[in-house]
Amino acid sequence: MNNHSALVVGGGAAGLQVSTDLASMGIDVYLIEKQPRLGGHTPLLHQVFPTLENAEELTRQLFQKVLNNPNVKVLAYSEIESVEGSFGNFKVHIIKKARYVDETKCTNCGECEKVCPVDVPKRFEMKLATRKAIYLPQTFAFPAKYLIDEKACLYFKDTSCHACQDACPEGAVLYDRKPPHEELSVSVIVLATGFSQYDAQKVGQYKYGVYPNVITGMEYEQLCSSTGPTGGKVLRIDNKEKPNSVVFILCVGSRDEKHLRYCCNIGCLNALKHAYYLKQQYEEEIDVYICYTDVRAVTKRGEQFYQKARASGVEFIHGQPSEVRQTPNGILTLDVYDQATSKLLSITADLVVLETGLKPQIDLKEKLKLTLDEDGFFTEKHPQLAPNETIIDGIFLAGAVQQPMHVYEALVHASAAAMKALSFMQKQETA
Repeated sequence: MNNHSALVVGGGAAGLQVSTDLASMGIDVYLIEKQPRLGGHTPLLHQVFPTLENAEELTRQLFQKVLNNPNVKVLAYSEIESVEGSFGNFKVHIIKKARYVDETKCTNCGECEKVCPVDVPKRFEMKLATRKAIYLPQTFAFPAKYLIDEKACLYFKDTSCHACQDACPEGAVLYDRKPPHEELSVSVIVLATGFSQYDAQKVGQYKYGVYPNVITGMEYEQLCSSTGPTGGKVLRIDNKEKPNSVVFILCVGSRDEKHLRYCCNIGCLNALKHAYYLKQQYEEEIDVYICYTDVRAVTKRGEQFYQKARASGVEFIHGQPSEVRQTPNGILTLDVYDQATSKLLSITADLVVLETGLKPQIDLKEKLKLTLDEDGFFTEKHPQLAPNETIIDGIFLAGAVQQPMHVYEALVHASAAAMKALSFMQKQETA
């Protein structure tokens, strides 16, 4: 099998799992990730359902397995330019985005970062924390070296600033670096490009992006994290004070013909996890509500966790709010008709958390000549008999790019994709 190689596209949990599985079976693996770090969304979570184990630590284990396997070559901060050929002989043209920092010279001393005048809001941290235009990516950077955010850097806007270059004692900052290209020849391609959140601003009645105390579930995860902007305390965004009441709204942008008609799969269990954590943190000091269409507490431990959340004092309201309004002091109010009690309820909240739908990352559909199904996911060869295979031989799907999945589901799906890819390569040998 050592004549075969695979390209895994996407360095999230599923991509790391596929890479590990294939490499452990003697396959040479190229793992390409467009971000300068690995891990995808998983390390941005606080805890992983259903075990509630630390998400960053879970990712670290996958990360180390990849780094410790000599059969895996990681191409971070890289993108696919074009793909030619077919199963057994794909020619993939890669462009490695310019970091503008010489990795061999950079010692991570941080002098460049100290003098950078630009502050860039950190992703999912609600403008409560920033980084610089030249920065060391958070956990699981690969390589763990500084790089320049070209879109934020003043030098690339008008050449008005070169403070980081002047401050670097090793002369590692090089503004004229050009992105190098690389061509790969691989037997199979596994897509593990994951998902993106549905834009909550498109669901206008909830005023996301208008009222600061309306946030998404991913942003809430950062409030829970000890390395997040509030040190793990769930606080109001506008004044960083303890909330007295928090409302979680399910199915924001999902199960809706105007937005995404399919279930996001993870929203219900995420809301249960989020609400339960809040009750653990503040106990009886806080009122916690979950507004739901249906509570789909699936999986082996889902029902038990639902009962645990109820027992902790979380109140469940069978209905979706019509609109979120804000009072002059930043308190939010919303009306919701509770189908369980046939009553119209008026609720005040310090935070409203939107559990949004998920969309697959399908940027490569044209380059790979893949088609999409009616919900915008890559078309499988067969939804039941061949869910890991695409309509093109030698191209496989792993994780949430195929359908919305929890982390543990994505890992299982990724291992299945690895085995399917291996099976195809073995068949090619005997053909």
